[in-house]
Order: sequence, then structure tokens, then C-alpha cells
Amino acid sequence: MLKRTITGFFILLVLAGFMALREVSVLFFDAFILFLIYGCLFEVLKSTGMHKHKFHSALLYMYPALLACTYILTNNLYTSLLVEVLLVLAYFVVFMLTEVVRLAMVRCSQTNEAEPANLLTRVKQCMQIVFYPITLLGFLFAINHLGKGVGYVALILTLSVTIFTDVFAYLFGRMIKGPKFAPEISPNKTISGCCFGVVGGVVIAVVCWLIFTNFGWLTANAAISPYSVKILLIFLVCGLVGSLATIFGDLVESAYKRKLGIKDFGSILPGHGGFMDRVDGLMMTATLVFAMFALFM
Repeated sequence: MLKRTITGFFILLVLAGFMALREVSVLFFDAFILFLIYGCLFEVLKSTGMHKHKFHSALLYMYPALLACTYILTNNLYTSLLVEVLLVLAYFVVFMLTEVVRLAMVRCSQTNEAEPANLLTRVKQCMQIVFYPITLLGFLFAINHLGKGVGYVALILTLSVTIFTDVFAYLFGRMIKGPKFAPEISPNKTISGCCFGVVGGVVIAVVCWLIFTNFGWLTANAAISPYSVKILLIFLVCGLVGSLATIFGDLVESAYKRKLGIKDFGSILPGHGGFMDRVDGLMMTATLVFAMFALFM
């Protein structure tokens, strides 16, 4: 518990530092997101064994940088999203062609290597990594480039909902205990912890709304009054659905780890595990918050 708390405090200091640097340039937070994605990518490649396939690994390591450049170099958000979709499709085509060539070489060499009755296995693994975690975490780039002011509000809301959902679920789950939520996937997760996690997410979303409106951040960056019901509803939805997304993300990662037969993706963060173990819910919440802000703010 003490180790987890100390590490969590250090993580918050790093986040606060990069949020402060964002006031100088959004590129500083882009660099932080890249660092986060590459940390997750390294852990996933190692855990799945994909790091042994040099060509595929090299392509996957290129993708986060290409994703960052997409948002940095294009001024239009919708253009960035279109380019991102085209990038994903291009990666799928390249991985498919690679497997077709490999199959042709195996047949021509007449070796005893098993023919891919499962031709798409490696393609599926690679595309899974392209989507989870890279593309989902890549929505942090999209939030960061919503605009200096709106992006700042959306980033704080995303991080706050994720952190408070995790903290409330962890603390109240340990105190109250009770029936397990999904024991076959995550044996430590309780129904009480999940319920209070949702409460934590909604409460912090309302707190963020109050702080942003009282400090005038939303007044300067929203086209409508920050005290309107619409803005409050946006924050409530981000808090409610964002907390559920955080819990869902945690379950997805737990199921992924069980499939791989590992306890944690890494040990670089004492008490928390690896990068993937810390951002499992963040990537889901970031996707939701980006959608809400892009559509309604």
C-alpha cells in the first residue's frame, strides 16, 4: 500500500509537470504521450513474443511516431482522424502482404515449417497491437490538439475521471469487500469497489465542471455558456460513462493478461506494475472524452 501510494504520488508529479509545460507548447505533452505509448508498446511486444519478429516490431515502433506527426502537422482535427484511419488500413495491407510473401517462401523452399492454416494469426496479433494500445492511447494526441484551452480542460477531465475511478474502486473495494465482480477475469475486483469507482468518476467530473466554470476556463473556450445544462450534461456523461469505461478497460487488460499467462505487463512502477497496468482504463476514457468534446464542445 505504501509503495503504491509513493509511486502514485510520483506519477501525479510527472503529470503535473508536463501539464504545466503544455502551457509553453502542446508539443511537450505530445512527447509525454509518445513516451507513454512506447512504454506500453515495449511491454506488449515482450509479453506477446512479437519482439522476436524484427520486421513487424520495427513497423509497430514506427506507428506511434507517425500518429504523433499526423496530429502535429495537420491543423484540421477531422483531417487528422482521416489520416489515422488510412494509416491503420495501410498497416493492415502491409502486414497481410508480409504474411502472403512468407507463405510463398515457405512453399517454395519445401521446408517442414507448418503452413499457415492460420495465415492471419500474426496479422491479427499485429493489428490488435496497432489498435490496443496504440490507437486508443493515440486519442490523447487528439485531445491534446483540440485547442490549447479546450484541450487543457479535456485532458484534466480525462485524467481526473480515470484516477478517481481507480482510487475509489481500490480503497472502497478493500474496505467493504463483498461479492466479486468478475472473479474469473479479475479476482480482486468487487461489486462495491466498482460502484464506488463510478461514484468517484461522477463526483470528480462535477468538481471539474465547478472549477472550470468558476475560473472562467470554459467561458473563454466554449461557444455556449458554461453554466448551461448542456455543458453540465457533457461533464456528467464523461464522469459516468468514463468511469464505466475505466472499469471496462481494467477488465479487458486483466483478460488479456490471463490469456498471456502473466500477472503484470511490467514492474517499472512499484506497486502498480508496468505502463500498461496503469493506463488500461485511461485509453478507454480518453476515447470517450475526445468523442464528447469533439462532437459537443
